[in-house]
Amino acid sequence: MILVKVAIYVDTSGSMNGKISSEVGNFLEGDSPGIEPRTGIRGFMQRFRGAPSVRKSELAQKMWNHLVPQFTDLQTKIATINSRGKSVELGTLDFRHEDELLEITFPRPGGGTYLWEFLVDEAKVLSQDSTDWLFFLISDGVDIESNAPYRGVDGFGPCIEAIGEMGIDVEFHIIGLGLPEDAVNVFRQVSGATGGSFVNISQLGEEIEEAIEQLSEALEESLNPIARMASRQRRQQEYLESRQDGDMELTTPISNIDSFEGFPYGEHMITDLIPEETSQWQQDLLMIQGHENIEEVHEFEHWVSARSTPLFSETPGVPIDSWALSVSDLEKISTTDVNMLFTFLDQVQKSDVPEENRRIIVRGDILTGELLHNLRNSGARIVVYPEELPPPPPPDIEDEIWERNEYDFSNNPSRSWGIFPHLGSSKRRPSIVIDPPYYPEYVQRLSEGFSRKNLVEELQNEFQLNRVKRSYGKDIFEPSWNHFNDGWQPDQWPQFLIQSQDEVGEAFCESLRIAYIQLVHEWLTSKGERPSFILVRLSVESKEMGLHKHPCYLQFIANLDDLFNDHGRAKRLNIPRFEQW
Repeated sequence: MILVKVAIYVDTSGSMNGKISSEVGNFLEGDSPGIEPRTGIRGFMQRFRGAPSVRKSELAQKMWNHLVPQFTDLQTKIATINSRGKSVELGTLDFRHEDELLEITFPRPGGGTYLWEFLVDEAKVLSQDSTDWLFFLISDGVDIESNAPYRGVDGFGPCIEAIGEMGIDVEFHIIGLGLPEDAVNVFRQVSGATGGSFVNISQLGEEIEEAIEQLSEALEESLNPIARMASRQRRQQEYLESRQDGDMELTTPISNIDSFEGFPYGEHMITDLIPEETSQWQQDLLMIQGHENIEEVHEFEHWVSARSTPLFSETPGVPIDSWALSVSDLEKISTTDVNMLFTFLDQVQKSDVPEENRRIIVRGDILTGELLHNLRNSGARIVVYPEELPPPPPPDIEDEIWERNEYDFSNNPSRSWGIFPHLGSSKRRPSIVIDPPYYPEYVQRLSEGFSRKNLVEELQNEFQLNRVKRSYGKDIFEPSWNHFNDGWQPDQWPQFLIQSQDEVGEAFCESLRIAYIQLVHEWLTSKGERPSFILVRLSVESKEMGLHKHPCYLQFIANLDDLFNDHGRAKRLNIPRFEQW
């Protein structure tokens, strides 16, 4: 499933030199002079405390800086609205770290407003990348420079119509800064008809809070197709109920929430990556791990248990018993109900499967060593997973070739997981899933995009590799790992796969090499918290072909093991939990 992408347009015309005045009275009633700045929206509002007015351009910049953390999970493009030919692209379509977004500053106001025709031109370009977009617009005026029929107050209608004819679905979220009445009506229709939101800030006060809250909500929902669909449907319905004669029709039919089938994991579909119930989370986890015959699910007050059979296992045909509980439930039974903890451990120890086939699955990676210590005599392997399920894998090998070659590993509906290898910039997340693709056309595009990132040069120039073994450096500077492909013989070969064994094997090696370098770069140059959980997963088709026994894969796993164990221990770093599926 392709996630919605975001285009952000900020008005930098000369009228943005104008000012927004404060409301009569104190819009921060209850605050006292000299108090420490608050966090969140109230902290943001406190910056304007006592100011009689603020320049529109300054307000736009401060609102942007406040919203930056919300954009770090999204693929965004940022540009200005100005005179014809004078608009500036401040950021090409890409993922960015929070610090990269904060570096974006809007130019000083000056010039005119070339808006509706400009958005049509933008949509022509953006439609080549995706058909589903959120447009965020901050503006204080009406188009005065577009050609007919886009010029003036009425230019919005032809603009929206032209965008629709391109087959692109745009949801507008607009912040107006002191808009005149006719412009307020225009932006109200544009946002309402597309299922977006609109707030006009006429004075410093509650309207700023409302605007930021609406934008934050839209950005948060954009990562959850069901939530976004439901909210968009609600906003469209509210617009219809307040619609006046002559107002714009809906640009898209009210969405049917039932049309969302879920996220595809092979033959299975999952509708919620963060299910509230632990029992559902456990079943989904076992299913996407490749377990079959999931049965005997029993729910207790603080945990659930299940029996299942892995599709690929060191003990074929022998079931696995697993007990799943959240970190909070483990904390409860460990600190407030020790008898319940003994009951839990007794249940695990009385299982009739071998100890090596017993699992205690803890949901949530914020876990103290003391809590883990309480499970030391359980007689089971203890595994700790993030609260959120890993994102969907790439398309299966049986899918259409264009689907595989157009698949973008950067499109990720989860918030806590990063995906390697990827085409975009790395986003520091607590968990990483590595899906090594083996589709030659896609891997070639991946390799070309990776080369432009200059990660190897950055590691070399900053002498980062001096902090690890020389062998890691050799593996990084090696132009390819294809020499590992010599002599590889697959277990079986799908008859519908048109590429040769060498082509697939070489693509597989290249994708692993890229993922390894990206992971080394993340590990060495991390400015924040290093990954705490790393999952390497291969599809069923990969394992049936025998790619899990490919020399490149074995070398990749050995490299990671060396990196984390040798380098991690030498530098006294927390070694990430590491699994292979």
